Amino acid sequence: MDNGLAIANERHSRNISYSNRTPSSISQAPTSTTEAAAVPIPPTPSSTTTANPLSPTKPLAVRPESRSLLLPSAATTKDLSFLLHPSNFHKISQTDIPPPFCSTPAAPGTPLPVLHREGHYYRAALLAASSLITDSNLGPKQIFELLYVRLASLTLINQTPLAGKESLALIDIHSPFYLSDDTGECILPWELRVLAVRLQALEAGDAKRGVQGYFDLAVYARMRIKDSSDAEVKGLWKDRLRDLGIRVGNALVETGDLEAGKRHFESLANATANAEEKKRLSSWVAILCLLMGDLEAARAWTSSGDDDREGGETATEFLPPTKNDMLTPLLAMASGYYETAVSEWRALLDSPHAVLAKQNLAVCLLYTGHLPETTHLLSQLIASNNAFHALTFNLATVYELSMDNSRERKMQLAERVAEVLRRDRDEVEGRRMERGNADFKL
Repeated sequence: MDNGLAIANERHSRNISYSNRTPSSISQAPTSTTEAAAVPIPPTPSSTTTANPLSPTKPLAVRPESRSLLLPSAATTKDLSFLLHPSNFHKISQTDIPPPFCSTPAAPGTPLPVLHREGHYYRAALLAASSLITDSNLGPKQIFELLYVRLASLTLINQTPLAGKESLALIDIHSPFYLSDDTGECILPWELRVLAVRLQALEAGDAKRGVQGYFDLAVYARMRIKDSSDAEVKGLWKDRLRDLGIRVGNALVETGDLEAGKRHFESLANATANAEEKKRLSSWVAILCLLMGDLEAARAWTSSGDDDREGGETATEFLPPTKNDMLTPLLAMASGYYETAVSEWRALLDSPHAVLAKQNLAVCLLYTGHLPETTHLLSQLIASNNAFHALTFNLATVYELSMDNSRERKMQLAERVAEVLRRDRDEVEGRRMERGNADFKL
C-alpha cells in the first residue's frame, strides 16, 4: 500500500523453435508434475500488500559454474556484435539514490565480481556496460555474463524499467539463432534467459507473456532432462524446472490474477512428497488466500502445512504458534484480532524468525495504538544491523505519522542505514550498498 505499512514474511511476437523438438512432443505440462515441487521463491524486494516476495532478500547472484554446463564446448561463430552497440545501454540516473549512499564509492579499479559481491550494483552496472562497449576481445561467454550482470544490477537498484528496455537487445531468446550449431543447446546462460523472460514481459506491458516464456523454458528444460545421461546435469535441470514452477506462480500473481496463482501453488503443494517443501508451498497459498480475503481457506492451508500440531483449527480459534510458524499471527491480524496477534508475535521473538517477528510485532502494535513502542522496536532493528526494505519503509512511515520534521528524520534514517552497511557489510542481511529513495519514502 502506498501510505501504509508492509508486513514482512518468509515471496514482440515470436516463433519458438527448439532444435527438432516441439512443445507437442512433451507428454506432460511443463511445470505440473512432481518434478516441479517448490524451491525458494526468487528474491525481489516488495511488501505483502502488492505482488509480494518475502523479505529480507538476497541479491541476484552471478554463478558462472552453473552456466558452464550450458555453453557450447567450442567457441561459437555467431555474430554477437548487435549486443555490443552503445545505443543498447541507457544512462543511469542517481537522482533516486539518497545522498548518503552516493558517498560510499568503491575503490577505483575494483573488479566487477567484487563490486557485485559487495553490493555496489550501480557501479557494477556502469562497468558492465562500459566493458561491453569498449572491450573488443570479448568472447560469447564474457558477453553474456556481462549482460547478465548489467541487467541484474539495474533490477537491484530499482531500475527495472531501464533493464526491461535493455533486455530487448536480445530480441527473441527462444530463437534458433541462439542454438549451438555443434550441440543444438542454447548458448545463452540459463540465468540470463530466465531474467530476460521477465524483463521483456514487463517492457511489453504483458505479464502473461512472462508466464508463456517460463513455460517455453520449461519445455526446453524437460528436453535436457530427457536427453542427458549425466546424473549431475539431469539433477541441475530438474532443479531449474522446479524453480520455473515457482516463477510461473509469481508471474500469475504479478498479473493480478491471484486466483490463478493460488491454484498453481496448490497444484505444486499437492504434487510434492517432500514435507518441508509442502509446508513452504502451503504457506504461500495461505498468504494468497489472505490477500484475496478468504480467511477460511487461509486457515485450512495454515493447518495443512503444519505437521507440528495435532487436531484442527476452527474459524474462531487461534492456536499458539509453533516455533517456526509465521502464518498464525498473520491470520490473526487479517481477522482483526490484533491483541492476539501481538501475543503470538512476541512468542516468536526467540525463534529463527525473530527479526521478522519483531518487525511485524511493531506493525501490529501500531494498529493497537502503541506508536512509541512501534518506533522503539523498529529503531532497535536498525541498530542491530538490519536494513531490509520493509523495515526502512515502515520506520519512514512511522516518522510521517508522528513527526512534523519527517523528511529530516527519514534522511537521518538513510544516513544510519548507509553507515550500517559501510561498517558491517559482511553481516547485514539483504545487503545492497545503493538504496533508493523509495526505501525511505523520500
